[in-house]
Amino acid sequence: MAPRKLLAYGAIYILWGGSFLAIREIVAVVPPFFAAGFRFMAAGLALLLWGGFDARFELRPRQMLGAMALGLVMFTCDYASLFWAETRVASGIAAVVFAMIPVWIFAGEVFLLRERRATALSLGGIALGFAGVVVLGLRPSGGARPGGVSTFAILVLVGGTLCWSVGTLWSRRLLLPKPQHANSGLQMFSGGFFLLLLAASTGELHRLPPAHILLGWRVVASMAYLIVAASIVSYSAYVWLIAHDSPTRVSSYAYVNPVFALMIGALLAGERLTPLEMAGAALVVGGVFATLMGRSSASVRPKAQMKRPAALH
Repeated sequence: MAPRKLLAYGAIYILWGGSFLAIREIVAVVPPFFAAGFRFMAAGLALLLWGGFDARFELRPRQMLGAMALGLVMFTCDYASLFWAETRVASGIAAVVFAMIPVWIFAGEVFLLRERRATALSLGGIALGFAGVVVLGLRPSGGARPGGVSTFAILVLVGGTLCWSVGTLWSRRLLLPKPQHANSGLQMFSGGFFLLLLAASTGELHRLPPAHILLGWRVVASMAYLIVAASIVSYSAYVWLIAHDSPTRVSSYAYVNPVFALMIGALLAGERLTPLEMAGAALVVGGVFATLMGRSSASVRPKAQMKRPAALH
């Protein structure tokens, strides 16, 4: 494999996988909606400026409205769920639940849009992944031990993944800005703006930590990582890989990311999973793998509008 391709895969495997721990570091001291809003307004602005210098840049009122609507559904709803939930669950568990996004997207293609015909392997993968999420949420009291799992937070995470999946399917029928990085930039910026509105409406702006904490090296380094490494560098690597490699191979990030996130969560943050949580994580990762492998062999129905999958994180 060419060095450039290896670096691109390293970015979507490692940098995206590490983003969950970076989020946990930030929300330990910064209100979650404010943190998410700042991240995506900054990353979105950078991508918008990049798109503005592209000769293919195209932005009409209808395209702007489409991108802003997706920003609300995919970035505001999805990442409000993720940042809030990581105040209550381990980063590795959050990564495992978020790995279900391609499973929900494929299920939508099969059962809602009727764009694909499912295979036995893909249906088994959907069932396996769903079972894993159920196992992760099995806590009689609904509470959470430190670094563990909250049943309600798991449900919130699942809701966020469903928002992203619905937005991905909806995006196939919208007129959106061009080129792709301008489109994603406007979605991120809009989503970040709505997240900051959410932060203001829930009183988070009055609960910001003192400047010496907000500008502490751990918060600044984690936010810089999310903006530059996880949002801009990894996104660019993903888009390049989609154009230069098999979509099935590129989609492997969906089951590699949670494994890497679990590893670094254990090594760097001392996150330890119970046997039940480990079983649930294994079911989800196995289900995602089976669904993606089955999806690659599933037949596409005539007239189906199959487009490039959306980038995550």
